[in-house]
Amino acid sequence: MDDSFYIKVNGTVYEIIPEEDTYTIFKGGIEYTQILKNKNNKWMRIDYKTDLPIVEENKEVEDIGRLIDRYREG
Repeated sequence: MDDSFYIKVNGTVYEIIPEEDTYTIFKGGIEYTQILKNKNNKWMRIDYKTDLPIVEENKEVEDIGRLIDRYREG
């Protein structure tokens, strides 16, 4: 597992913790959400109760995912 890292989206700092296929996102030091990238390269939130991806448009998740991709690319 990789080390955690920080990104800034629209003035908000998020801590990103990479896991196997998902990323746990902390906002303000508190666990905020988990996201993953599906086979179509779309970033999606994961439902805490079911552990399944939530199919929805979510600009914040897409922005976070875009910056994770940039960070991973180097």
